Amino acid sequence: MSVMNKNEIELRIEALKATGVSGGAESTDKMWIILHENAKTKQAYGYAIPLRELLGDGEGAVSEESMKQHFGGRWRGKFTKQRDIGKGFITRTMNNCVFVSIDDGNPRNDFPNSGNIIKRGDTEVGAVHHFIKTVVTSSKEDCA
Repeated sequence: MSVMNKNEIELRIEALKATGVSGGAESTDKMWIILHENAKTKQAYGYAIPLRELLGDGEGAVSEESMKQHFGGRWRGKFTKQRDIGKGFITRTMNNCVFVSIDDGNPRNDFPNSGNIIKRGDTEVGAVHHFIKTVVTSSKEDCA
């Protein structure tokens, strides 16, 4: 898999943030996304879709290498600090696994659970992929 352009990754992240307040089929309002998949998270939350997979699939997949090249080897930590690529997300840690959710500006005290974690195969996943692809395509057409 080739390394994706940094601007496209940032555009995908911004499009994902928009799904937190969209209210449409692609809405991720009050939903939690597992930040990174590893052996620990697979055991505890194997059904959860990790952030990179939610940002794109197929030709639009965002590789670990792309994230590391553009945001550093510790890119996941940036999502926990409300700056850079993590701005606009909130985080929670459950069973030593980090989850992110779109910050809509309202106070929240909820935590990830099986009912509010985005899972592989959920209808939101396809709708989010479609929404992000539309945003990226539209942006490329605007630049042409």
